[in-house]
Amino acid sequence: MNSSFFQEQSLSWDVLQPQLAIIDPPVQSFDFWTLQPVAQKALSLFLNHPTRSLMMLKADDKADYSELLVPVIRQILPQERSIFGVNYRVEQGDSFSFPRIDLEPATSLEDNFASAGEVLSALYCDQFQLFGNVKIHPRSQDIQLTSGLIHQANGGVLILNASTLLAQFDLWQRLKHILQTKRFDWYSAHPYKSLPCDIPSYSLNTKVIVLGNRTELATLGELDEDLYHFADYAEIESYLSMAGVNEQKNWAGYVQHLAKESGLTLDFSSFNKLYQLLVRESESRFLINSSPAVLKNMLLNAVTFSQKNALSAVDFERFFLQQTRQQGFLREQTYADILNEQVYVETDGEIVGQINGLSVIEYPGTPVKFGEPSRISCIVQFGEGEVVDVERKNELAGNLHSKGMMIAQACLSNILEFPSQLPFSASLVFEQSYGEIDGDSASLAIFCVLVSALADLPLPQHIAMTGAIDQFGLIHAVGGVNDKIEGFFAICQRRGLTGKQGVIIPTTTIQQLSLSDEVVSAVKNGEFFIFPVEDIYQACELVFQRDLIGETKSYEDSKIPISRLIQQRIDFRAEPTKKSLFNFFRF
Repeated sequence: MNSSFFQEQSLSWDVLQPQLAIIDPPVQSFDFWTLQPVAQKALSLFLNHPTRSLMMLKADDKADYSELLVPVIRQILPQERSIFGVNYRVEQGDSFSFPRIDLEPATSLEDNFASAGEVLSALYCDQFQLFGNVKIHPRSQDIQLTSGLIHQANGGVLILNASTLLAQFDLWQRLKHILQTKRFDWYSAHPYKSLPCDIPSYSLNTKVIVLGNRTELATLGELDEDLYHFADYAEIESYLSMAGVNEQKNWAGYVQHLAKESGLTLDFSSFNKLYQLLVRESESRFLINSSPAVLKNMLLNAVTFSQKNALSAVDFERFFLQQTRQQGFLREQTYADILNEQVYVETDGEIVGQINGLSVIEYPGTPVKFGEPSRISCIVQFGEGEVVDVERKNELAGNLHSKGMMIAQACLSNILEFPSQLPFSASLVFEQSYGEIDGDSASLAIFCVLVSALADLPLPQHIAMTGAIDQFGLIHAVGGVNDKIEGFFAICQRRGLTGKQGVIIPTTTIQQLSLSDEVVSAVKNGEFFIFPVEDIYQACELVFQRDLIGETKSYEDSKIPISRLIQQRIDFRAEPTKKSLFNFFRF
C-alpha cells in the first residue's frame, strides 16, 4: 500500500476534531435552566398541581443541582406567602396529672410549628431532623416539641436525597404515609416506649422532590412497587444536545455565565476547546456533559494552572496534557512493556493469521482509561468446524466477547456460503492477555484474522482495527475510539512513524472523534492515517488489497478474490481424502 492509496482512503485531518458551528463569542449569558427546558417545565407542572406531592428527579450531581433547584422553585411558587402550620400549647404535667397538648392554627411565624412555604434542601438527615422530636427533660419531665424539616417546609418544598431514604428505609415508609394522607402524626422514637401523652396530628401540605441517580431511583422503585402510582418523574438531562446552532449558542452562553461567576474571561477559542474536551468524555459530537460541576472544575483547573483570569484554548490544552501526564503512570508502564518487547506487538511488516486489535484498559480505583493494541492470532486446521475461543474456554472473557466471536464466525459462513458444518477448525487467541476481556468491538479484527488464516494471506501489522460486525457484514460503532486510536498512535510514534501506520474504525464513529492535537498533526503531515469502513468488504479490500467476494470478471493472480483462495485451499485439502477413500474401496 503506497502513500497515495492511504491519502485517498483515509480521513482528512480537519474532521478529526469537532468544531462549533457558531462563529462569534456569546453575547448573552444564560443560566443552567435555560439548557433544561423539559425539566423546568416538569417542575412547574408539579409545583402548580393541587394534589401531587412527590417528584422523583433524576440528577447525578445532587449537591450542585439541589443548590440550583432552590432559586428556580422559589420563582415558580406564588410570591405571596401564607402562614402554614399550627401552634402547640403544652400544659406540663405534675405528680398528680398527665401533660396535655392542644393545638391551634398558627397566626405568626413565631408560633412553634409555623412556616411560610419555604424551599428547604437536606441531602442527609436522620429521623429527628426530618420528622421532629418529642423531648422530655430528664428531671422535670417537661415536654418540648421540636419541628423537623417536613414541618418547616409545610406549604413549600423539601428536597431530599434518594440515597438517604435507601440507607434508612423506614424514613421512606413514614414520609410516603405523610404525603399520601397529608397529615402528620406523632410517634415514639423508641419501639418499646409510648409517647408521654396524646399529641394531636395536624394537616401538612409539603411537596417533596427526591434527587437520585438512575441506579438509586431504580432501587427505590424495586423496593416500593407502587412508587410511580403517586409520584411524578422527571430528569435533569445528563447530556445536552449540541446538534443545532441555537443549542450551541445557549451552551456557550451558559459557559460564559459560569466564567463570570468565577471572575474569569474566555476568548472565543476557549469555547471550542472546552467543547472538544467534553466530546472526548461523551463520545458524541451531538451530546456533551451538562454537569455544572464538570464545567466549573475545568474552568478552575485551567485558571489554577495558568495563574491568570483571562483564559484561552492554550490554557485548557496545557492543563489537559498535564492531567494526562499526572494520571499516566499505569499507561506509561503498559506502553513500556510493549516498547521493551515484554508484550509483543508488531507495528511493521506483514504476518499471516495475526492482527492488531484495539482495546480500552481501565484500572479499578483510578480515573485512568487508555487505549492499548492487542495482538490477536488465529491458527486454522481443516477439521470438524470448531472455532476455539481460548479466552472464553479459560473463563477470561465475558458474554459480549463470546457473542462477537460467534457473530464473526456466522458472518464468515454466510458470506462464503459454507455448509452448515464449517470445513475447518480454528483457534483464536488474544495473545499475552492475562486479565478478563469483554465487548464485541474486536469482532471485525477476529473476522479479518480468521480470513487471513483461511486464505493464507498476510495482514499488515502497521494497521490496527476496531469495529463490531453483524451477521451480514455491516460494521457498527464501538466505544472508546479516541483512546484506542491514541493508544496505537503512541506506540507507533515512539517506535518511529513510517508514514504507513494507521487505524481502521467504523464510519459511524466519525462523529465520536475528538483526537489530541498530536494525532491531528501527524495525520495532517501524512505520517498516520485513519480509515473509516462501513462493511467487511471495504475492510478486507483495505487490508488485503483484493476483493472479499469475486465478481463476474477475470482477475490477475495477485488479485484473486479471497473467497476463491479459501475455496481452493479447502478443495486442495479435500482431494487427498477423496483419493484415499477411493483406494480403500477398490478391489
